[in-house]
Amino acid sequence: MKHQKKRSKSKLIIWSILILIFVTVGVFWAVGHLDSNQPTKPKTVRLTAIGDSLTYGVGDSSGKGGYTNLIRKKVNRSQHNVVMTTSNFGISGETTDQINHRVITSKKLQASIKQADVITVTTGGNDMLHFLKSNIGIQNDKLLSQQLKKYSLVYQKRVTRLLESIRHLNKHVQLFVFGIYNPVYVYFPQVSFISRSIQVNNQITKRVVLGQSNVHFIPIDKKLSDGQYQTAQSRAKLRKQTTVFNHSDMAAGELEKMLGGQSTESNKYLSDEDHFHPNKLGYGIMTNLLYKEMRQYLNWLKE
Repeated sequence: MKHQKKRSKSKLIIWSILILIFVTVGVFWAVGHLDSNQPTKPKTVRLTAIGDSLTYGVGDSSGKGGYTNLIRKKVNRSQHNVVMTTSNFGISGETTDQINHRVITSKKLQASIKQADVITVTTGGNDMLHFLKSNIGIQNDKLLSQQLKKYSLVYQKRVTRLLESIRHLNKHVQLFVFGIYNPVYVYFPQVSFISRSIQVNNQITKRVVLGQSNVHFIPIDKKLSDGQYQTAQSRAKLRKQTTVFNHSDMAAGELEKMLGGQSTESNKYLSDEDHFHPNKLGYGIMTNLLYKEMRQYLNWLKE
């Protein structure tokens, strides 16, 4: 009898242990299963946009900030694991030095740069505009080339300082820097000096960008300058049907007049208001080019 009682007691203990093990395993499995079915919380990605009127979004008829608004919407639509927020620090009319001054003096901008996961930059357009206004009336091609060379050396120092100032505040963030475009090409395609100057400006920006780590250049010249005239044949036809102008025909103030839409032609990617800044279609082009570049370098856009 005593042996039977001991055996019964041993069996009861063994069963109790087994039941406890099964219950524990079941609880852990249930908890793990519930966790695996819970939706993953999206990652918040902060984009800080720094620059001039192209960052601010002048020309965007919606008034929502041009490409900064469009890239946020595009990322959030296409990436279920990401929620992008944007901070727009664009001010119309600012040159590269003026943008850099804000970077090194504005506490609000500095805080945004430090917290940013992505930074975009538009600069150089107003530097080039000031250069053209000062030199477009020069009739000597050799002197024009000399002036452009002097400008190039100064601009290279400016854009280098700007990118270094941003990098000083955020060592590892990925920077995406837009080039500039010729807003008057469609109206005055014969004025080759403007296109050449803008091409030089872009080459300098790209050279500076390539000399730094985690900085990427986004060219927009071809798409936005040529507008709907994307083929050699259509551009040749455009040159034939537009008024012939040479840079020697222009006084210092003529560049502003050129932006008044004097031609019967129009660039479908630029605003009808000023014939200078992108419209919503133009900002859409900038957005798509930015998104394509971002996908190459940002892991969370590849997932």
